[in-house]
Amino acid sequence: MYFIVETKEQLAQLPKVDKCFIDLVTLSEETHPLLTSSCVLYYNDFQKGYIIPINHSEAFSLSLEDVQLFLFDIEKIYLLDKKWHSYFLHIPQAIDVYFTVLDTDGEIKDIQCYTPVHLDFHNKFKYSEEVNTFVPISKHYEKCECMFESVKKYIGKESNLEWQNNFVEAYKWVEEQGLTTDPRVFDKFFEPTWKARSMKNNKIYTSYNLFNITSRPTNAFNGINFLAFNKENHSREAFVPENDIFIEFDFDGYHVRLIANMLGLEIPSNESIHTVLGKQYFGKEELTPEEYQESKKITFRQLYNGVEPEYKHIELFDHIDELIQAAWAEYKRQKYLLLPNGRKIKIENANPQKLFNYYVQCLETVNNVKKLVKLKELFKSKKSKVVLIVYDSVLVDFSAEDGKGFLAQIKNVLEEDGYRVKAKKGDNYNF
Repeated sequence: MYFIVETKEQLAQLPKVDKCFIDLVTLSEETHPLLTSSCVLYYNDFQKGYIIPINHSEAFSLSLEDVQLFLFDIEKIYLLDKKWHSYFLHIPQAIDVYFTVLDTDGEIKDIQCYTPVHLDFHNKFKYSEEVNTFVPISKHYEKCECMFESVKKYIGKESNLEWQNNFVEAYKWVEEQGLTTDPRVFDKFFEPTWKARSMKNNKIYTSYNLFNITSRPTNAFNGINFLAFNKENHSREAFVPENDIFIEFDFDGYHVRLIANMLGLEIPSNESIHTVLGKQYFGKEELTPEEYQESKKITFRQLYNGVEPEYKHIELFDHIDELIQAAWAEYKRQKYLLLPNGRKIKIENANPQKLFNYYVQCLETVNNVKKLVKLKELFKSKKSKVVLIVYDSVLVDFSAEDGKGFLAQIKNVLEEDGYRVKAKKGDNYNF
């Protein structure tokens, strides 16, 4: 038997609890959350599961505001994908069980629990913007009950909640801005699975996947990978500023400076990291263009393939080699790697360099979140906006109304703690 809560009176009669599990079902789960709306909410107080209709033809509906008010006083609200839910409900006390699953198992398993009816309707009406209103409420209940049972054992094991909340808020803030497109160029180079799922008024919305073992986000949605645009075929011209101009800030030698910062080593920030290290590689103060490019290659080899004996005399690489060997010894002893965000992970076919690469990816994400939290505060009341994060770069859709001084403020935030950024600008993203 399942329980439908259709009125405010029924909602008020539910037992008062200090924790619950919820799952919000939208009209179309394939559509970006900014472009769809709520269908039903599954609510479980750990004694019984309920369905609260919000927009479904089989029952009377409560408003999302009624649901929000009901959830307000509950101390802990468990769910799957806090970023997704936060588009519809303001529930800062929510705890994302997906992060706990990752922390515990090292991977996200298939816990979607779709019923045959879901699969049939989603196939028949795959381009419908309200397919979940066709699925019977009883089947939504069945699916959500299965999901709750699948993740119940992880509830209460959560950790690092402050980090997770900052992580979610930072990347949601970026993706909800959207990227404005030039339709003529966009249609030439890109073919989304279904435009209406992520596009409206020539703006396309991205969606960061935060559930990766190293925490480094990916960003592919509706058939487009936003972190892997081709730089050679002019396809990036499809993305244009909504304001006046694009400004992209690129971190110089990001991973090198991240590691040096962690090790407490000072590296000059008044010149490129490849110039700084190139002077040590070649034993000279002025590098030719060819030597500068060779310096890049040498540095990348040391970071990602292991430190070569001939470069261990350089203090940075000597310390990096010691770090790699110490981490490997610790991993063999403890059987896990402790990442900078507090996650303990076990790695298949582990080796010293693989451990180091995973650690650096997480270190990058931790620092990006720290910077984004500060930028979010800085951008309040500004017309300019951050529209894309690609590993070591920040793309700003800049409004001249905010003034050149605002660009200096952005640069200052990004360069705090000894980092160095370079800025590029363009009337489109092809620069």
